[in-house]
This record gives sequence, C-alpha cells and structure tokens, in this order.
Amino acid sequence: MASKKTDISSYIPDGKHSGSINYGELEVGTVVSQQSYILDKKSVQIYISAVKDTSVQPETSASNIAPPMSIAALSLRGVVNDLKIPGGTLHIGQELSFLKPVRVGMHLECVAILSSNSVRGEYRFMVVDLNVKDDLNDHVMKGKSTIMLPVDISVQ
Repeated sequence: MASKKTDISSYIPDGKHSGSINYGELEVGTVVSQQSYILDKKSVQIYISAVKDTSVQPETSASNIAPPMSIAALSLRGVVNDLKIPGGTLHIGQELSFLKPVRVGMHLECVAILSSNSVRGEYRFMVVDLNVKDDLNDHVMKGKSTIMLPVDISVQ
C-alpha cells in the first residue's frame, strides 16, 4: 500500500513541536492522522495471511472486495504511526461501521480526529474518530478507537 505521510507537527496546538509529542497538549478536534493509501491486491493478500482470515469467500475474491477489517487496520496504522504510540500501549476498544464495500485497487483517504483526551489516575485515554473515504469521496468506514497509555509518556 502506497502511503502519503502527513507531519503530525502541523496539527499540534500552536504549532509547537520539537520532535516529540506531548499527548497532554493535544486538543479535542485535532487532526492526528491523515493518510492516503492504494488498497492493492498484494497488501490485501498479506493482510489476509497475517490474520488468517478464513471469511474471504470465493465470490468475494472474484469480485475483488477487500475484507472490511483490512480497511480498519489501515486507518489504525496511520493513527499509531503518526502519534508515535509506544509499545506497551493498550488499544482498549473500537466501534466501527462499514458503509460500503471497497474494491481492491481503490484509493482510500484515512483521517483521524481526536475526540477525547482525558486522564484517569496514572493513565491517559485518547479517543480518535476514524473516517475513511474512497476515491469517489464516499465514506466507506466510520468509527472510533480508544487508546490507553501511561500519563507520563511523551515520545521523541
């Protein structure tokens, strides 16, 4: 999957960015990830093999429809990479709605917006709203993901 990299520093409040991300400075409404992908056949095959997806039916394969969770994986990959989420962070929940089938070979635009950033005890909970559109500018997936990490983490 080819991807277009977006610099998260442009989305941090006041443009302050010194190579690290202070999660406490991220404000609700901040675009935390914006990535473009071409959902190619090889990438879909790698995804199916990696997760051992047995739900792909011959009729789905013949019509070149990508597994819906492969689209979710792309969207979440952008969030994890752009926010530089460190190892050991917990992805504690997600709610996803798949709005239309996506054919292999389509261009996808994945945008994630911070909808909640709160601290409870020694942990930070960040909720990001996920929006994925196809090359017709139609929504193909909407959802949200909740990430939990220690409150005192900033990353380089």
